[in-house]
Amino acid sequence: MPVAPKHRPLARGDACQSCKTRKIRCPAEKPSCANCLKKNRECIYNSTPTSASDGSPPVPISNVPPIPPIATHSSSSSLDLAPQLDMNSTPDRRGSGMSSFDTSQSSSSIPITYDTSTWNQEFNMIGVLPSMMGPVQSLPSSFDNVDITKLLGQSVLDRSLGKAEETELSDVERDHLLLLYFTGQRIFGVDMHISTFYSRLQSPDPASRPHPCLLNAMYLMTCRGSPLESLRRQEYTFLRKVKDQLDQALSTTDHVLDAVRAGTMIAVWYFGLDKHLKGLAMMGLTVRTAVACGLDRIRSSVDYGCDVIPEGGRKRDSPALSQLELADRIYAFWTLFLVDRCTSISFELPGGFDLQRIRTPLPRQWAEYETHDSHLTTCDQKLRDLLANPSPNICEVEHLPEIVYTLSAVELMYQVSLRPGRAEQDELARALAKFNQSIPPKLKQTERSADGRHTITSDTATIQFITLCTEMLLCSIDAVDQPDPRALDAARKVLGVLHLLRDANIGDINLFAILICCRVAQLLVWESKRLEENGDLFGAAPYAKDVQFITSFLQQLAHINLAAESLKGIEMWWGLRSKDFRRESESVSAGAE
Repeated sequence: MPVAPKHRPLARGDACQSCKTRKIRCPAEKPSCANCLKKNRECIYNSTPTSASDGSPPVPISNVPPIPPIATHSSSSSLDLAPQLDMNSTPDRRGSGMSSFDTSQSSSSIPITYDTSTWNQEFNMIGVLPSMMGPVQSLPSSFDNVDITKLLGQSVLDRSLGKAEETELSDVERDHLLLLYFTGQRIFGVDMHISTFYSRLQSPDPASRPHPCLLNAMYLMTCRGSPLESLRRQEYTFLRKVKDQLDQALSTTDHVLDAVRAGTMIAVWYFGLDKHLKGLAMMGLTVRTAVACGLDRIRSSVDYGCDVIPEGGRKRDSPALSQLELADRIYAFWTLFLVDRCTSISFELPGGFDLQRIRTPLPRQWAEYETHDSHLTTCDQKLRDLLANPSPNICEVEHLPEIVYTLSAVELMYQVSLRPGRAEQDELARALAKFNQSIPPKLKQTERSADGRHTITSDTATIQFITLCTEMLLCSIDAVDQPDPRALDAARKVLGVLHLLRDANIGDINLFAILICCRVAQLLVWESKRLEENGDLFGAAPYAKDVQFITSFLQQLAHINLAAESLKGIEMWWGLRSKDFRRESESVSAGAE
């Protein structure tokens, strides 16, 4: 009988991280042990020597400053979310508990930026919301001396944290994912006051902390962008948790705001992965919840600290207790409204909100809420004022953040997408002209790139994209025999925006960028086919070249399913005759009637 091979006893620390986590014996075979190979898992070993006989030098630890603790007034400020999140704790990794943050505002504003290229291309995600920077907030002052770049990157995440099984997040992993969220709000859409969030996170009262459904929704939105594969593998774990915890949050009105935010994020996540029916179902739940608890009926920008009278059988959320808490509700509502309108336009569905019933004022700059600006009591603006004639008096001071211009542009596009009658078309044309005049110069102008060429910012491109497409659609409503010349002019201007963006960052890839490209291409193909059939080959050629430009633009986005399908659609249109486009226009008009 052959003698079984003998292996040296494993020293402490020799086992791979997966076997340690699962508490099973590890063969310690490198580069991958047999246990990990069977489970098709990544096998990770500590690089630190385990015995004096191991002559390999220790790997130097990256010099990353730790998250500084807040100067607390009591020992209860250092908190553990384990009971609240209902996860299995791992004491050897968590240490003494959560790291705390100083929630006072930083003395200097820290720009919030995030590279979207990895998010969009490597992970095949598509945004729902139009690109928008929004107001730049300050991170809590504890971050003043922290290297944010390293905390967002791989270097701060010790390889020993890699794990193959579902476990509770460590402090560093949690902080890493939350910072990914707050530095990428333009992608994820749901803006919130950062310092207020961290203040809630360290609250000694469990009822005051962010509900687990919100935390796991934030993890869900950002884990794909993490450099740590163990976090990326937990994406569907975060989804399962947030859906379970959403049911818990909706059992009372105490956590409705967190539930609405979480529901909005889940819907955006579903749409981003082309799971449209699930996204629409989650949107329906979230919209009805927001209406039921009165987020659409906030009376003013100072409607806090007062009794709330329920309307029409609604069960209102508890009243906001501070100016910033109210601001968070205002932003949460309008973000949900924006997602609803964007998806309604994209999928040609009726919106979930009645514009004329909404009383909630448009959001302000965060600084106004933070300083209790005196204009909060006098200068509220409503979105329905966009369609009012004449418009209400507007304050001479600029109060509106970029998101309000996006909201207004999208609402006009939504109203046009309903294909209204002639009288309503004239009203919308006046409203669109009025809105174009109100756009600040910074969202209309071009800039010079480093090599001296003209370009535009993604914020400017967003507004111009939407308003020009709205003009194109408005002028095309009654077009039957041929494209309206005004619509063609607007379409060529959209191409101008694409041309200016061609060598620059195109911003966040979203449904709107692709949707607008498709509609412009369809109009241009129609005109090219019409001219070609009339024998005007020279007149048709420029339009064909314009469509080729759009095609090349979409080919850059072909890793996104919607863009790939759009390219197939354009190819199909080239096989049609001009009367086929006319028949499609007539059927759409009949359906609208």
